[in-house]
Amino acid sequence: MKTVKQTVIILLIVLLVANIGSYFYLGLSDRSDGPKISCPEGVLDVHTTDSESVLLQGVTAKDDQDGDISNQVIIGGISKLISSNTAKVTYLVFDSDDNMASHVRYIRYVDYHRPSFRISQPLVFSATEEISVMPYLQAYDVLDGDISERIRVSTLEASSNTEVYYVSIQVANSVGDRAWLKLPVLLLESDPMRPVITLSTSLAYLNKGDEFNAKEYLMDLEVPGAPDLDESVVEISSDVDTSAEDVYYVYYTYTNNGSLGTAILTVVVQ
Repeated sequence: MKTVKQTVIILLIVLLVANIGSYFYLGLSDRSDGPKISCPEGVLDVHTTDSESVLLQGVTAKDDQDGDISNQVIIGGISKLISSNTAKVTYLVFDSDDNMASHVRYIRYVDYHRPSFRISQPLVFSATEEISVMPYLQAYDVLDGDISERIRVSTLEASSNTEVYYVSIQVANSVGDRAWLKLPVLLLESDPMRPVITLSTSLAYLNKGDEFNAKEYLMDLEVPGAPDLDESVVEISSDVDTSAEDVYYVYYTYTNNGSLGTAILTVVVQ
């Protein structure tokens, strides 16, 4: 009988200890649902040059035990673009027990535009030389800056004009936006009498609705063995329509005693 009584007492002690342990365990582990992050409603408009402090404006965090922990909120990451200029930013915060909370908010880059290209010199080569356009190409992005090292170039594509070829180039920025462009490349046979037409640039970007005057890009005309000629003698063929977003090509030509000089301007309306 004494043995049974002792056994019952031991069981009661074990149950008491287990209950006390459960109380403290549940009380400490599940004392709350963890911290909570709050943000103002709606999409946050930001500029591409804004710092992280702008993304954190109005973001608050609270925890049942720690109280206000807004100053501990961090940016966990920014998504790739989900539309032309909209992405998602993820906020994170930890309480003193390392419980984590996250919150997703939409942001809109009000000044965003996709990456653009630059050409340092006209893509004009001798038909007998090895062709490499990469040294003359650059790409820039409002978020990432210089992304020239990400440019990818296709092989040359022939056209109906035996001297004009095309090369396709593309580049992507860190938010997944991709720019693509087809550029003309001139491969010229040796001709000492060929007129040389110089443009102020080989690639121009225009906003939709901008005015365009092809003559403004014509800088100079040189004809071997001939006196200075007025640039107005250069023939210009242009189909640029700034009311429609597209890529256009403007051809500048001049013929001297059967020798044809050509320059091509690529116009991107965006």
